[in-house]
Amino acid sequence: MRFVFALLAAGLLCAQAAADEFDLSFNSDALRVSYLRDLRNSKLGLDGGWLYNSDNGSAVHVGLALSGFASEGANPVRAGLGGRVVYVDGDLSDQSGFGLGVGGYLSYTLAKFNRVTLTGAAYFAPDILTLSDLEKYQDYTAKVGYQFMREAEVYFGARYVKGNFDTAPNALFDNGMHVGFNVEF
Repeated sequence: MRFVFALLAAGLLCAQAAADEFDLSFNSDALRVSYLRDLRNSKLGLDGGWLYNSDNGSAVHVGLALSGFASEGANPVRAGLGGRVVYVDGDLSDQSGFGLGVGGYLSYTLAKFNRVTLTGAAYFAPDILTLSDLEKYQDYTAKVGYQFMREAEVYFGARYVKGNFDTAPNALFDNGMHVGFNVEF
């Protein structure tokens, strides 16, 4: 686990950045902290995060995504496509492993309500993209946010994060509603 945190820190600190984001979301059982850096002179974004569930363990990820506009107009759809290296560590024995989740996100700001944003993200690692005891990894998020400042958003969302394992029971790291905030700096 220390290796994963060291890899996450090195990747985020070594990248030259043009913009940074910090995201924190939680519910009664789970907490997710994420940090994103848009790489300068590139459409690539590097992100890292930690999801902790008080009953089932944690998941750490480092991701890279190509980001940009998926449509044109006054309020274009922002999109990202890429992957995440994930390490999951459940509370039971044989509930740990690595995966390469592929997926992305879509984000749209409503035209008539230009401070309201709809966002969805999905990352999936099938058995062929996992190592150790991890057999499958899923991470799905949907949220509705309100930008009370252009650089700060509060949101309400739903998240489903699950790890399936070869010999151990599945671990549900998050399944439900959450609140959060996102700050750009």
